[in-house]
Amino acid sequence: MTAVSHGMRIILTGAARGIGRAMAERLARDSLQRHGLPARMVLADLHRDEVESLAAQLRRDGAEVHAIGADMADPATPAQLVAAAAEFGGLDAVISNAGAAIPASLLEARLEDWDKVFALHVRAAWLLGRAAHPLLKAARGSMVVTTSISGSQPTAPLAAYSPSKAAALMLVRQMALEWGPDGIRVNALSPGITETPGTAAVYADAQSRAQREACVPLRRIARAEDMANALSFLVGPDAGYVSGTDLLVDGALSSVLMGSLTMSGWKSG
Repeated sequence: MTAVSHGMRIILTGAARGIGRAMAERLARDSLQRHGLPARMVLADLHRDEVESLAAQLRRDGAEVHAIGADMADPATPAQLVAAAAEFGGLDAVISNAGAAIPASLLEARLEDWDKVFALHVRAAWLLGRAAHPLLKAARGSMVVTTSISGSQPTAPLAAYSPSKAAALMLVRQMALEWGPDGIRVNALSPGITETPGTAAVYADAQSRAQREACVPLRRIARAEDMANALSFLVGPDAGYVSGTDLLVDGALSSVLMGSLTMSGWKSG
């Protein structure tokens, strides 16, 4: 992004909890550090009370925040968020972070759950980016879609989750291709296994936590702040030539398959 005379102007969905909340807090700090001015943010989440609480926290630090309780599976929502952000006079970054996982096997998944997951992860990002396009073009801004390690690694029993995240990854590449000539960068951020309020129960069990940590080469579960730090890079000036990429933030978890195989008896030549 080019130098501006205002704070960062941002839309962030799925902002109330976990990764989204950490993203909002980090971007608010970035605006002060990079521009010397408070951020101007539209924060959306299905959990209205929680996103209002986050907004109140950020306002105490000077940010201008519109907190909106919204379901990103509703096709009317993206345009509503962009209309709210238009009051800022432009947009520097759009982060499509809202999502959900509905456990089920492919044989057991319900059609309505399949459609909802795809609506959240793919359609919402497309509609949000399309609605925001004129403002992003004017500002030469960027968009980030939160995807997942599951977009490149099938994950059971999440029938729709992995396919939808894979589709979101291709959507990112398509948007980067089509909107690059307009000066808009579009990237994906793919978290690995991350401790959030939604996964806290799993990691509260010491044995379960230790088993998962042992699978990760860095030997720890990611924190929401790890993802916020990666997002900060993607929307910041140091990523000015980064577009159409999938930033995998997984502690090298996706690289363990071959390393986990027994290689005894292996001979060269």
